[in-house]
Amino acid sequence: MECCNAKQTHVKLDHVSFSFGDSVVIRDISIDLLRDSTYALIGKSGIGKSTLLNLIAGFLKPDLGGVTIDGKTVTGPRKETSFLFQELGLFPWQTVFQAISMPLKMRIGSKDHSAQVMSLLTELHLEPHKDKYPHQLSGGEKQRVALARTLICDPDLLLMDEPTSALDAMTKEELQTLILRQRQLRGATLLFVTHDIEEAVLLGQTILILSEDGTLTAQENPCFAIQNPREDISFYNECIRIRKLLRLEAS
Repeated sequence: MECCNAKQTHVKLDHVSFSFGDSVVIRDISIDLLRDSTYALIGKSGIGKSTLLNLIAGFLKPDLGGVTIDGKTVTGPRKETSFLFQELGLFPWQTVFQAISMPLKMRIGSKDHSAQVMSLLTELHLEPHKDKYPHQLSGGEKQRVALARTLICDPDLLLMDEPTSALDAMTKEELQTLILRQRQLRGATLLFVTHDIEEAVLLGQTILILSEDGTLTAQENPCFAIQNPREDISFYNECIRIRKLLRLEAS
C-alpha cells in the first residue's frame, strides 16, 4: 500500500528524444518529477540542458516520446508553468513594479493587482526599488525582479535556467536562499539548470546529470535535509562525489 504522504508525479517524460538536425541532443529520457520537489540539472556546456527545460515548458516539441504534466500532454506553454530565462528579459522602459505586474495584466487584464505586487516586492526585498528602471539596479536586484515576475502568478512548476549565474558569491548565496524559501512557500516543483556543483547539492533534492550522448541519470542528494549544509563535511563530500560523476561522464 502506498504511504498517504507519498509525493505524486507532477511532470513525466516518457522516452523523450530531440534533435537539432542530425545531432541528437536529448536521447530516450524517461523520468518522473515529483510534486513539491526540487531538481538540479547539471552537465557540460552546450549539451542540451536548456533544451530539456524548453521541452518541458512546451516551447519545443519532442521528436519522439512525450511530456505530460498532471497527466495532460504538453502541447505548448501552460499558464501554471513559469520560466526564468538565463537572459532576464527586463525591458529598459519598465519600472520594477511594471515588470512584475506585466504577467498579471496579460492574464487577468485591467483588474487592480497593486496589493499582490507590493506583497511580493516586500517578500523579495524589492519595495525600495519599485520605481527604478533596470539600468538603476545591481545584478542581484535584476535577478530578484526576474524571480518576482516568475512567481507573481503562483505557478505550480518553476523552470529556471542558471538563475544565479554572473553574481558575486554573497549575492548568489542570498538568491539561492530566496529561491528555496519561495519554492517551499508555494509548494511548487522546481527544476533548475546550473553549472555550479555546490549550488546543485545545496538546492537540489535530486541531481540530474545530462550526458553528452543525451541520456539522463538521477542522483538522490543525501545532504538536502541538512540544516546549514555548508557547515557540514558531508555537504563537501557530496560535492566531490558529484564532481567525480561528471568527470566520468566526460571521459
